[in-house]
Formats: sequence, C-alpha cells, structure tokens
Amino acid sequence: MFISLIGMSGVGKSFWSVELEKKKSFRRFGIDDMIEAELEPELKKFGYSGIKDMSRWLGQPYDVRCAENSERYLELEEASAQKALDAVENMESENIVIDTTGSVVYLSEELLGRMKKLTQVIYFNTPKEVIEKKIKQYFDNPKPIIWGKSYNANPGEDPVLALKRCYPELLRYRTGRYEKLADRTIDYYEQMDKSYMVDDLLGSFVKTAPHA
Repeated sequence: MFISLIGMSGVGKSFWSVELEKKKSFRRFGIDDMIEAELEPELKKFGYSGIKDMSRWLGQPYDVRCAENSERYLELEEASAQKALDAVENMESENIVIDTTGSVVYLSEELLGRMKKLTQVIYFNTPKEVIEKKIKQYFDNPKPIIWGKSYNANPGEDPVLALKRCYPELLRYRTGRYEKLADRTIDYYEQMDKSYMVDDLLGSFVKTAPHA
C-alpha cells in the first residue's frame, strides 16, 4: 500500500505517518525531516536547528532573503518528494507512507501528477472553525511559511498588516488545492477522536494497486 498524506500544518499527518511506521511497519518518508537534514549545514551557520528554526531561516515574504530561501526550500521539497516516489515506483517496500509538508501544493504539476499515479493521496481536512482558529493564532504570532503568490502588499501598506490580510486567502488557496489532489478525505474530528486508531485509518483507504 502506497500512501501520501496531505493537509495543513498541524492537522495530524506526521502523527499518523509515525503510527503507520511504528504499528504497521510502513516505510515512512517525512519530507520536512528530509528537507531539514539537507539544510542542516546552512542552518548551523545561523545557530539554527529544527523545524521551528527552519521557519526563521525562511523569513517573511517582505524580508529580502525570503524569495531566495523559499525557492531553495521548494527545490529541496521537490527533490525529497521525488526520492520518496522513486522508492514507491521501485517497490522498495510493500507499504510506504509519504508525510508531505503543507506546501506540497506548490510543487511541480509533473511531481503532483506522479504522486497521484503512484500513491493514494489522503487529505486530512481542516474544518472552517479550525481554520478560523488558525487564522487568529497566526494574527497573534505570524510565522514564516511558503506563500507562493498569496502575499500581495498594497502600495504603502504595512507589511505585517498585509500578511494578516493575505493569510486567509493563502489558506483558502491551499484548501482548494488539497481537495483537488485528494483521492480520499479523512474527517478532522473523526481522526482527532481518542477512539480512532491506526486500523480505523487503514480501513478507510481504498486498498488497490497504484493508479493505472
């Protein structure tokens, strides 16, 4: 079984991919971890380490370094995802789970098409009320992320206020892209329930071979 997990940051992708690895012997490709490993020498120059510091390195879209660092990040994300898909295509393991990042929607159409062909793409959705909570959290403490084309500051607009204005649109864009990519959607509240187990997750997948 070959699975790609997609959805917003913090929605449960990493938790369930680790559960599949530990309890069902899936081979796990954590794309965030793979990117961090590649960036480690560069991050160390700034005294950075870990996912949180990777965001600091990335910067906000109004920072001079952000465009170059975002491009570098996406290059590494593309390469990491390709490596994971190579493992699927070469049948390196009977069961593989790819834990994608929230920015998977910005990868090339060729790669996303390959992901759709080789794996079941499972979307962990984020309901409206949870998105609204995420927006409030972001307004309280904006964190660097990949913006794509969703950040557009008006002339003379305060860059932080522009971030806050554009962030909801970024989430709407990502949601639409996740839905388009998905073969199957897992309900947020269902998979967050304490009674929901890894067997429940597996039972919801369509157990077929990779797409023809």
